Amino acid sequence: MKRRFITLRRGDTKTKTPRQVPMTPDVKLALQRLSKMRSLSTRHVFTYKGEPLKRISRSFKTALKEASIIDFRFHDLRHCASTNLRRAGVDTATAMKIVGHKSEKMWKRYNAIEERDLTQAAQKVHKYLQENTPGTLGESTPAYSVSK
Repeated sequence: MKRRFITLRRGDTKTKTPRQVPMTPDVKLALQRLSKMRSLSTRHVFTYKGEPLKRISRSFKTALKEASIIDFRFHDLRHCASTNLRRAGVDTATAMKIVGHKSEKMWKRYNAIEERDLTQAAQKVHKYLQENTPGTLGESTPAYSVSK
């Protein structure tokens, strides 16, 4: 908690490679709140009656049902993390280390590119060109036009 990292041991990861995952402020806060309800002296976050869960599938299904989320698997969280890291602007090498991808091919497979990503890319290019191209049209005038 003090270092704000979660340690994943070899047996905890898909690739059997240990790694350190940094906590976001929200994760740290959630764990602090959890520590007021039960001891965090165990290395397991998910417990039931003081014992670590061997499988979280039932609890995960219950949480999905209560949140009205359909067609979602636990592994989809890894896809979400990869996509959110990219959208937040985290460089590829750092993001790959956090989620545990060893190849850029796998990193690309886990990233979802949606229409909003493409729209944001166009907006970034437009802003860049406005700021860095001499004689660029002002904001009130369209930067391009379509003719028939």
